[in-house]
Amino acid sequence: MKRSKYLFLFGIVIFFAFILIATKKNFPCEGDCQIVHDLNNAISQNRTDYFIGLSRCRYGQVNDTLCVHVKDTLGINWSNFADTICQVATQYGLLQQKLIITSSNMGQLDTLLIKNCP
Repeated sequence: MKRSKYLFLFGIVIFFAFILIATKKNFPCEGDCQIVHDLNNAISQNRTDYFIGLSRCRYGQVNDTLCVHVKDTLGINWSNFADTICQVATQYGLLQQKLIITSSNMGQLDTLLIKNCP
């Protein structure tokens, strides 16, 4: 009888743990994930008219490639924008990154620039 009470109590604790995990909105982001997140926030300031977001090209994997998603806007010098991203990435400790700047037009990905940061 005692054993079944403990199993029942354990089951209730596990159930509420799953509910908590399922409803949690912010998952922990540490290390490279946090650095890329902070870099994305730094780049997005004053660039909301053409900058969509920045992330690792392979989600969840630490590598040296950053994908930058933009709106293909006339009058933007993508090479200068890439230089700015490289400079800010270096300040965040991301050295020698490869940038791939892409735009999505009608659902198709268009590569605007590929640059290797110094």
